[in-house]
Amino acid sequence: MTTKTTKAPAKAKKLDLPRLERLAAEIAPFEKGGDKTDLLARLETEEGLKVKAAKGVTTVTMAGIEAKSPRGLEEALYLWGNKARRAVNAGAVA
Repeated sequence: MTTKTTKAPAKAKKLDLPRLERLAAEIAPFEKGGDKTDLLARLETEEGLKVKAAKGVTTVTMAGIEAKSPRGLEEALYLWGNKARRAVNAGAVA
């Protein structure tokens, strides 16, 4: 008799909720416009922000959260902030 082996489900990655809250608060003032040049430079160098653009979709990844938008970097960063706030409010595990 042959037994099938199954993979254990991947462990959920715990998010650093205080960090997410801080980053979302830093991004919030820029969600309605403004020059984000300094903010983006700081997030990339100090917080590990990764930005990818492919097939008309911009993806931002930072602190274990990823957000995608077909409307560009500004919208993707706005969506990232929303996801981070939702994770903090839920006390989430990604």
